[in-house]
Amino acid sequence: MKIIKNKSILIFKRLRNIIFNDRFGSCFGAIFFTVWIGQRLYFNYTEHFTFTIDALTWWLITLQFCIFVIAYFTRCKAREKAQGFIDVVFPFICAGLPFVLIMDYPFRPTTYNIVRLKHLSTVLVIGGTLVVVSGVVFLRKSFSVLTEVRRPVLTGIYGVTKHPMYLGSMATALGTLFQNFGLWNCFIFVAFCICQVYRATREENKIMKTYSDYRDYMGQVGWLWKFGKRRIAQIE
Repeated sequence: MKIIKNKSILIFKRLRNIIFNDRFGSCFGAIFFTVWIGQRLYFNYTEHFTFTIDALTWWLITLQFCIFVIAYFTRCKAREKAQGFIDVVFPFICAGLPFVLIMDYPFRPTTYNIVRLKHLSTVLVIGGTLVVVSGVVFLRKSFSVLTEVRRPVLTGIYGVTKHPMYLGSMATALGTLFQNFGLWNCFIFVAFCICQVYRATREENKIMKTYSDYRDYMGQVGWLWKFGKRRIAQIE
């Protein structure tokens, strides 16, 4: 029994090393988003070859996923890897919450489109997606869905907001909420924002342990310019 137990532990450790290997993670992420892009192009693709706002939004989101794939193949090695449920699984749960706003699932509560906010919701969805795209373009080799530490980016759009991808995704989710409004979806949106802020804070703390100059950056740039910045005294 002891031999079987030792073999099981050894197999588990090898499997864990494979899963958390940078190359495996990059390939898995690239394949995941490639499949996602494929299904978007396959289902009702003819509807998106028109000159409409909906088509523009669809293509921007698809472009976002395409950049994700490129980023996975070109990113640098992690200085500190993701560990545990909060670093590995939680980010995917958080990233998937906005899809609950639009998915048609059993027992989904009734929602309605707030027509009076149609233009605002369109601006939020398109603007938010553009912010996300800008964020991943500047992030480039440091991109990751998991809570890992790679080389921090402090310039470009990161000179305006410390978390453009999180901020952009929340703006997009808000626009989507206006198009699919309901009490349950309001709860999902609030939960998503809380998760994003927690995720970002955890990310910041891990980066500061590896890159000391990131502390100065945190005291200068917030979620939007100076708003939401963290004082040095609060993080020491």
